Amino acid sequence: MDYLTHGFKTQAQRPTASAPAPAAIAQTVLEPRLPLGQIILLAALTALLATSIEGFSPAMPAIANALATDAAHISAAISAFVISFAIAQLIAGSLADALGRRPVVLVGLGIFIAGSLMSAFASSFMLLLLARVVQGIGAAAAVLLARTIVRDQLPREAAARALALIGIFFSMTPILAPMIAAVLIVLGGWRAPLFAMALMGSVIWIISLRRLPETLPPQKRLPFDAMDLLRSLGNLLRSRTLMAYVVANALSYSGILLFSAAAPQVMIGTLAASTVAYAMLFGMSSIGFLGGNALSFRLVKTRGVDATLRFGTSFLLIGPFLILAISWFWPNAWPAMVLAHSIYMFGWGVVQPQAQAGALSAHPEAIGQASSLIGFIQLAIGGAIVGLFAAVTNGAPASLGVAMLLCGAAASVWANISIRPGGINARHIS
Repeated sequence: MDYLTHGFKTQAQRPTASAPAPAAIAQTVLEPRLPLGQIILLAALTALLATSIEGFSPAMPAIANALATDAAHISAAISAFVISFAIAQLIAGSLADALGRRPVVLVGLGIFIAGSLMSAFASSFMLLLLARVVQGIGAAAAVLLARTIVRDQLPREAAARALALIGIFFSMTPILAPMIAAVLIVLGGWRAPLFAMALMGSVIWIISLRRLPETLPPQKRLPFDAMDLLRSLGNLLRSRTLMAYVVANALSYSGILLFSAAAPQVMIGTLAASTVAYAMLFGMSSIGFLGGNALSFRLVKTRGVDATLRFGTSFLLIGPFLILAISWFWPNAWPAMVLAHSIYMFGWGVVQPQAQAGALSAHPEAIGQASSLIGFIQLAIGGAIVGLFAAVTNGAPASLGVAMLLCGAAASVWANISIRPGGINARHIS
């Protein structure tokens, strides 16, 4: 059986009444795209990461009170999810290269559902941390393989456009997740958002079982071997082309993760914002991500992956500068700080699809492992920065602006030095 005959079909596979003309064939080859249904399903898989972080963030102060935990330590629940998510991706990518994409996604979704229910029923902070580890392991396979499935079917530029389109659909998640979570907390307490995550995972599992295609044919699968995995990952880590995109992606994302983890303490704890008001404005700031994805989708057609990526990093500097200015001149104007964050989100919306498409195009023979490395390094660097921020700051708004500015500056400098016109990226990626 052809490996795309189960579930959605690409445009080239749809039956036609008669053979297409040569020009139509050329158009199909030059501009391949995925069906809209598959784009939406892959966006839903991708949304599990944002749901598990942004949907959890508004509940953190309530969890600290309910489980008698120091508010300064509650961010460990996000770190537990992030670290397990990062490590699990390394294994999930290789398993998907050996077993195919579908079974790994379906098992991962099952683990995510179990972890969400364990989190909802946790009776102590330590049990919550353990449950979040399980949840992160399950989410890793789904999020990782969503972008892998795209690259399996599309060439580099088309994959960048598809990932940007997925981002447009996905961008509703960071907008809605904190708002819905805040309402659920008011109605049902801190456990309610975690039950909602389990429900979301169950719905996606059912749809994936029926509609998710297998995009890796048996003849292209690689046997799973732990030592071979380590050697392969080592080779990928030594690839200058791959690491140029991976590190740019990770540094850009670090500012997003930092804000998600630290902003509740800054806005709700220090500046006394209400949970619902903070969640609503935080969700609205994610509209910037939607705008960035839309612009990215358009720009890549004319400017290409690398130039679009470098352009996007400029917005990673503007947002933190505004947060610093607001914290200095209007120290209690927390809504303005959240809205300034939307500019950083706009830049991330431009950078993310280009960085991921560029990275996944560097080694097409090992897309699954390359995808796992993207996720691992993204969350490892982001998690380390969040941990350092929690250790050396007191939750002041200015410290959040400084930390985000450092993330944006590092991403911009790296992208402009390592991803340059006519450089190694342009010569070796197709």
